[in-house]
Amino acid sequence: MPIRRALDWRTAQGAARRWGKQRNSLLVLTYHRVLPRGFPELPIVEPGMFVFDNTFEMHVRELLEHFQPVDLAVWLRLREQGGELPVRAFAITFDDGWRDNYDYAFPILTKLQVPATIFVVSALAGTQYSFWPERLARRLQSSIANTNIRSPWLDHLIRDSGVQLGALDNDAISRVISVAKRETDRANHAHLDELNKLFGAVDTNSSRDLADWSELAEMARSGLVRIGSHTRHHVRMSDQLSEDELRTEIVMSREEIEGNCGHSAELFCFPNGDMTVASVDLVEKTYRGACTTEIGWNTSTTPAHALRRVLIHEDRCSTKNAFLACLVSKL
Repeated sequence: MPIRRALDWRTAQGAARRWGKQRNSLLVLTYHRVLPRGFPELPIVEPGMFVFDNTFEMHVRELLEHFQPVDLAVWLRLREQGGELPVRAFAITFDDGWRDNYDYAFPILTKLQVPATIFVVSALAGTQYSFWPERLARRLQSSIANTNIRSPWLDHLIRDSGVQLGALDNDAISRVISVAKRETDRANHAHLDELNKLFGAVDTNSSRDLADWSELAEMARSGLVRIGSHTRHHVRMSDQLSEDELRTEIVMSREEIEGNCGHSAELFCFPNGDMTVASVDLVEKTYRGACTTEIGWNTSTTPAHALRRVLIHEDRCSTKNAFLACLVSKL
């Protein structure tokens, strides 16, 4: 850790000099969740999925020192029209549409008057739905207290991830989830549904994971937050999807957002970064721009539907020097 801190400090000292050479650049940051330190489920949240609220505010303040904040769709529109781009711009994005984006990130964005885009899973907004990694994390936590709640599938995940059931922390749970990602989302939900039938549900979440339409519409009305699409059901783009399925997930999602939020949904984000020729073609016809999981900064020539981003999370960016070092390393 001391070596890491020293490297971060050294890299951060040269940050302004390095990105001072950038012209017409756009840095797009990816966040998922913004949580308070006392968040009840913090012990089972993956380290790569959140930042603390005070860390997020520190990030935004630091960005304002060096970059110009922009609405991502406005920056793309300005580029299309041949307008003058900011020398160095940054845009904040959130994936999935978590309720905590409204509870904890939105007040900070409002206080600092910084725009952001939230990519929502439109058919699931405001429902009691939980993504399978959260369902699995809750099941693992339950299994610590009751070791009789096991299955061949769960044993396989624990064995292949190399963790001990009695010593599960955030990092260990993340390793188990990484192993589970070898299967499809549908398959993982099916496994978890079977465990619920056998042993009873542990993944019912009374507090609701995802923002609802009233919360999303309120943020949109502020003029600071743009609501974009992350498909209707967080479906990964694959060649197995039919033309009708693609249209449902890509086109209908835009219609759903616009009907509920009352403003144009101009941006799309590919779940998990998965892309196919057919999905890219339909996204290009439906949206002004799209974000990927490709890492890096954007220039005035980066394709509008293949925007690169930098993933930000507490585990790597909890200090000013670490945050700046992370941004520089992705140049």
